[in-house]
Amino acid sequence: MKTISLAMLSNEALADAYLGRDARMDSAFTELFRRHRDLVYRVCVRWLGHHQDAEDLTQETFRRVAASIQSWDRSRPIEPWLTTIAGNRCRSFLAKQRSKPRLAGIDETHAIIAGVDSPAGGVQADQTLREAMASLPASSRRAFELVHFDGMSYDQASTLMGHPAGTIKTWVHRARLQVIRRVRETGGAA
Repeated sequence: MKTISLAMLSNEALADAYLGRDARMDSAFTELFRRHRDLVYRVCVRWLGHHQDAEDLTQETFRRVAASIQSWDRSRPIEPWLTTIAGNRCRSFLAKQRSKPRLAGIDETHAIIAGVDSPAGGVQADQTLREAMASLPASSRRAFELVHFDGMSYDQASTLMGHPAGTIKTWVHRARLQVIRRVRETGGAA
């Protein structure tokens, strides 16, 4: 009897083998990973704009795939299912990142924008800056935060947000002008 190479098997056959219907289950998942890791990695890099985070989330995506492969509808291609899982992992990761306090970045920015040096003035300027940031359109605020608080380049923010770098530059510029105007209107600037 001739042994069939795992590389020759379909995604469906590999999934079945991994689920224990075949003695080659570990090798089957390794083959699925080998076949699709570049696709998942590209999705993660596009979302995150950072290679190390994309590597981590590629691994996390395949951990999720291993745990839930039985739910994949074999009548559909595997690639959209994989990219959906990768996108969900990236969204969760970004949500966690956004929920982390960014006080250091805000403190630096309000000192530059508001020109406030005293600790009491700093608290007021910090609140003013937060209010100014909250008044921005979501896309402009996100672009501004990525560039000024997260230290991303315009190209990295462009990749993450899925918009051209020129659009990101425009949003950041407009956001900066709006924040400065709002801070000055509320008396935050000296």
